[in-house]
Amino acid sequence: MTMRQFQMAIDYSIGFTEEEVLGILAIQKEELKKTLQSFSDSGSSATKRRLDEINSIISSCQQALQKMNPKKYGKASRLRYADLSGGFPK
Repeated sequence: MTMRQFQMAIDYSIGFTEEEVLGILAIQKEELKKTLQSFSDSGSSATKRRLDEINSIISSCQQALQKMNPKKYGKASRLRYADLSGGFPK
């Protein structure tokens, strides 16, 4: 299992309160700002991987908030997207 697959598997609606998920989300948003600035300065592949990890955590937080409080954060979308721009997995 890769780091990205591990990150996508986290369900923050289990074992976390709404406030805790909002805290995680706030931290990741700040990290995203810093990492985006670093990426625009250097464009390194390590920074790109970091962006992917941050975006994955943010997405997991958003999904958890929708699951915990759909009236406030909207209903979770049942439609999922797959990025197959690199081809199908072998």
